Amino acid sequence: MSKFQEVDDKECLVYGKTLIEHSIRKEKIPIKLQIKTYIHFLNSIKRRKDNKQPIYRSDHLLAYHSLMALCYLGITDLDNDQDGVLRVNQKSRKTSLSNKSNPEE
Repeated sequence: MSKFQEVDDKECLVYGKTLIEHSIRKEKIPIKLQIKTYIHFLNSIKRRKDNKQPIYRSDHLLAYHSLMALCYLGITDLDNDQDGVLRVNQKSRKTSLSNKSNPEE
């Protein structure tokens, strides 16, 4: 889903940790409510993707940070992304793009 190069999973968890800490310290939102909110938001993004509706950049970033927060809390694991909602293999992306540009093949 992202065009950027992949980074280490531990580096990605920093985004989740930052989001959690900001929500607790600045916004005073309890952890349980944060978890419910992250899960609800990720489900809504999944529903939008399944219905082939647009997912805006800001929604994509918030979904990514929400997923990293859930991983940081131990609620989910990055290896659990079976339908490939948030991770797209760069090779498959390039292959699908090159097939569209050459309809003769």
